[in-house]
Amino acid sequence: MNHSLRHAFVLLASLAGAAAPIGCGRPFVPATPPGFVDLGDRYGDDEYRATTAEGLVIGIRAFENDPKGDLAFWSRVIEKRLREGGGYALLGKTDVKARNGQPGVQLRFGHDEGKEAHLYYLTVFVNDDRVFLHEAGGAKALVERHQQQIDWAIRNFLPE
Repeated sequence: MNHSLRHAFVLLASLAGAAAPIGCGRPFVPATPPGFVDLGDRYGDDEYRATTAEGLVIGIRAFENDPKGDLAFWSRVIEKRLREGGGYALLGKTDVKARNGQPGVQLRFGHDEGKEAHLYYLTVFVNDDRVFLHEAGGAKALVERHQQQIDWAIRNFLPE
């Protein structure tokens, strides 16, 4: 994983006072898009990671919704954390829906690493119990080339 994505993942791990993942196992059903390989339990049994041969990464984690916040609250916290703490530029926001119809917000960030532009998409879903973070990122050209697969993974994601 490249440096800028690793930095973003670390920033988000500190989210909400380093909220711990809930219990054992995934409280969601990921959707591995065509062209990606599920990395199995290499990242723990409560996380999901998939990658392309070129290194584009999709990741999903869930955290306790504590303090209790709604989608607007958590998407703003995440945006602020990445912009102020990580130097990411917000490029846009898009409303999305998971497979079960649950609304979410996708935050699209840009970040330059040396002379190479990177994109980092973070999609947030929130229910009463959990905050779900669906992440995708890599070199700009790579993310743009796999945009349809990223969108498919979000549309077919199932938070529980």
